[in-house]
Amino acid sequence: MITIGTTIFLELEEIKEFEKKKTRFRCRLVDRTDSIYVIDYPIKEETNKPSFFFDGTEFRASFVVDDAVYAFDTEIIGRRKGNIPVLLLKDPGKDKYMRIQRRNYVRVETSVDAAIYPIEKGFAPFRSITLDLSGGGCAILIPQDQSLPEAGELNVWLILHMQSGDIMYVKAYCKIVRVFQPRPDARLRASLQFLDVDERDQQKIIRFCFERQLALRRKNEA
Repeated sequence: MITIGTTIFLELEEIKEFEKKKTRFRCRLVDRTDSIYVIDYPIKEETNKPSFFFDGTEFRASFVVDDAVYAFDTEIIGRRKGNIPVLLLKDPGKDKYMRIQRRNYVRVETSVDAAIYPIEKGFAPFRSITLDLSGGGCAILIPQDQSLPEAGELNVWLILHMQSGDIMYVKAYCKIVRVFQPRPDARLRASLQFLDVDERDQQKIIRFCFERQLALRRKNEA
């Protein structure tokens, strides 16, 4: 089900100042056995820096396969030193996975300012605009002086101008679905799938798309 190289998202729940707070991390599966996931050191999404944990630290883990998200409860059960230090994550077994169906989102054609950042040094950050947008992903134009790998993952920042006049900034961790050129004379573009986005940010995107859809409908009816 899950293959080597797959991104695994980890959610840690802590109590700080008498309030529950969830912190999110991401890591990659580098090896596995029947009951253990071997992962690289998790990256904290807020800082984009590696984090270190004690054995026994418990997480809610999740990963994406095709059109579904699979989640399970796990804990760190050890570590290994080598060329790449790794952590050992307990695999509770497929019967303990929870399958969460991904929703079908309305996709609308819209130009939204976007900033594209690499996860690693695979390309230089650049600014772009979207061609379309939904709660599950977007398509962007690639500037003529920029390049983007045909596969991999990246972060995208979007600037949403709401009908209320509010300006909202949202961030999504994305998978590059494909890089393509629709016509020989057209600029390259890329389709991105949102792998991980804060639920509040996703709701902002869905709301923006809904407002955009209503505005286009009113324009066509006028």
